[in-house]
Amino acid sequence: MDKLFYNTWFIKGISVLIAILLFLMVNADNVNNQPGGIPGITNGLRVMEEVDVTVYYDDDRHVLTQAPEPVQVTLRGPQSVLTYLQLANPRFEFYVDLRGKEAGVYYERVHHRGFSPDLSVSVVPSTVRVTIQEKQTVSFPVEVELINQGEIEDGYSLGTPTVTPSNVDITAAQGIVEQIASVRATVDVSGRNATFQEATGLVVLDQYGNEINVTTNPPVVDVTVPITSPYKEVPIRIDREGELRAGLAIENITAQPSHITIYGPASVINNISFIDGIAINLSQINGDTALTYSVPVPEGVERVEPETVTINIDVTEEEQRDFADFAIGIVGRSEDKVYEFIDPEEGTIDIAILGSATHLSRIERNDLQLYIDVEGLPDGEHTVPLQFNGPQNVRATLERSNVRILISDDSPTEGETGDNGESPATEDEEEDSEAETT
Repeated sequence: MDKLFYNTWFIKGISVLIAILLFLMVNADNVNNQPGGIPGITNGLRVMEEVDVTVYYDDDRHVLTQAPEPVQVTLRGPQSVLTYLQLANPRFEFYVDLRGKEAGVYYERVHHRGFSPDLSVSVVPSTVRVTIQEKQTVSFPVEVELINQGEIEDGYSLGTPTVTPSNVDITAAQGIVEQIASVRATVDVSGRNATFQEATGLVVLDQYGNEINVTTNPPVVDVTVPITSPYKEVPIRIDREGELRAGLAIENITAQPSHITIYGPASVINNISFIDGIAINLSQINGDTALTYSVPVPEGVERVEPETVTINIDVTEEEQRDFADFAIGIVGRSEDKVYEFIDPEEGTIDIAILGSATHLSRIERNDLQLYIDVEGLPDGEHTVPLQFNGPQNVRATLERSNVRILISDDSPTEGETGDNGESPATEDEEEDSEAETT
């Protein structure tokens, strides 16, 4: 390549070519006066197909709903100008101007600019149809379509999705706005097992489900899809510690709410029948009280609702009701043993039940249990503690805390007397006695 630039004839040829091009450009105005048919100096013709037509209109008030079809353009003039046009690709434009006009349908002549005045420009068709409509901005609610709903994890359920923002604006021609039936956000929920949020694009549809090519503001919304794990409602068990001070009785203890909703795998929550772990210290209660506790979350449970519970404790003056000669029961006894009370000999004591007047009035004798537990005790005398069971919110005072009993074998041994102190009769003596009677 370097050798060419050092070649004298190559340099001369390039110089001649440049001179010819400059000659054609400088003498473009005198083309018609030049004799002969030298290329570049005579008149020529150029045809341009499918040329777009620009429409100018008041885009703050109107929307272009029908743009003109492309036109065919024929250029006639000096060949040098046509050649320059082809090589230099200058900026030119074909347009119609509807600025200042109202909405409607117009047949407008196509104008052009950017061409040399030496060229003759003809446009086919010379008049085009253009339609502009009033611009409207309308707010539409966003609908959410959840797809693959059957593919969420087993046992989980879908809630109602929410959208932020719930409405979007659409600016378009009146005729297009009237075609809009819905604005939809589509969310795939397959494989989901917890509430999630997703940014989702929007699709504008007509009444037949066909998409309308318009832009929404904003173009993307946030969709929150609540997914609920299996759940069940269970009551709260309230444990008690300590005792009320003397003279006070519990009228009522209630939880607000009384039931808690637990969420989690079905295999876990199906084995839970109540919520425990909440204990009130009665020794700290001096009057009607409301206490707030955090609800314990059982192992394996995902969450609880609500997360706090209020325990209301109503107290009143303590009253007493007496039950005389209350029988002492025996639990844990063996069928082959005899149990005898030594002290008290009758196996009964007097008891006093303390509580509110309301609770005392409802108590029946069979609502109370006074017993001793003899399970595993050997034969002989034993001192056994008394135990009491009764309704909630009452307590018992006993005249004694222990009883003495005797445990013995139920099977009589040889030489044992009967109930009347005599030796048991033999079979022969019984037969003789029967014969004498006869």
